[in-house]
Amino acid sequence: MRTILSKLWDYQAAILEIARLNKALKTYPESIRTLETEIKTIEKKLTKTKTELDENKDTQKKREEYLEMCKTNLEKYESDLMEVTNQKDYSAVLNEIDYAKKEIHNTEEELIKLFEEIEKNEKLIDEFTQVLSTKKEELDKALEDFKATNQEQIKRRDELLEVKKKLESEIPLKYLKVFYNIAKKRNGIGVATIENETCSACHMKIRPQKINEIKKHPDSLYYCENCQRILVLIPEDDNSE
Repeated sequence: MRTILSKLWDYQAAILEIARLNKALKTYPESIRTLETEIKTIEKKLTKTKTELDENKDTQKKREEYLEMCKTNLEKYESDLMEVTNQKDYSAVLNEIDYAKKEIHNTEEELIKLFEEIEKNEKLIDEFTQVLSTKKEELDKALEDFKATNQEQIKRRDELLEVKKKLESEIPLKYLKVFYNIAKKRNGIGVATIENETCSACHMKIRPQKINEIKKHPDSLYYCENCQRILVLIPEDDNSE
């Protein structure tokens, strides 16, 4: 027959495993966290590149308008040159023509560079979009696998919750109260077994006299003199189950 303390040991095992499963159910695997980080990084790069593209296109439009204005001015100055009647006005118009030509040349050079930057932006956007699509597909698959694994863990947790509930009905309340008081101070471990005459929790030697007392009174509360946990001696027939 199972002793109360043996059941308390099983109760503790169930609680610890439930806690582990609950943590696992809330924690994504490293592979999923890595994919999420990669996706966020790509999304930031994509957003930045789209912003740069918009800015370059806006600048391109303005420079094209400026180029057209310079060409119009050049035509006007060249026309004015034919009508000037003195050297001073002639020199002034020549300066305007020279300035307009330089501005046209510089603006055309700038537009070539802008065109190259726009092409580069558009190419990067296509690449980032394709990579992002692939990464999101990988993430969806990983999440589906994780969900499938979770279903198994949820099933196992539900089974253990039933075990916990059954054991709570079999273990007297005073034992549960003592257990929880100790477990609260000992990282959730309130019960320790005696293995090779030592405490399984702190590994301190248990006096032979105490072990004999525990054997005689298996349902009485005895504590490790070092860590103060409840000591339980699991019968061999219990270990074989």
